[in-house]
Amino acid sequence: MSERIGRLCDELRIKLHGMDRRLEALKSNGAAMFDQSQDLLESQLDRVEQRIYDNRVTVEAANVRVKTWLAEKRAGSVAGGSRWTERHASHLLEARADDAEAYAIAVFALAAAAADEAALAVLQALLARNDADAAIFPEVGRSIQ
Repeated sequence: MSERIGRLCDELRIKLHGMDRRLEALKSNGAAMFDQSQDLLESQLDRVEQRIYDNRVTVEAANVRVKTWLAEKRAGSVAGGSRWTERHASHLLEARADDAEAYAIAVFALAAAAADEAALAVLQALLARNDADAAIFPEVGRSIQ
């Protein structure tokens, strides 16, 4: 495994662990959050929205990179057979490996962004549920406001 891929794997592992912890905390605290203040939920929502906003350029670039890679992959599979001998030139193999690594990084950036979007959706659902429950059970609504 190349050093670059090794570093990527380590970074992916760290980011996935962080996402897993955040999502697990949301899941386990979901029921408990009903009793917490609206301000706390909104604060968490603001942090996730800010993280999504901060990563928008990275996500846009990742989308472009993925689309480009897929288009090049399709074009390469159409050209296919005649390029077989060319693909064995070391500089072409190196370029192909670099492209595949860039694609892997881009796809992971999109996955991380999707996890943030999922966390945002959970927080929005909790806030909406609190609002609905407060309307149905006004005495409970007073404790979460």
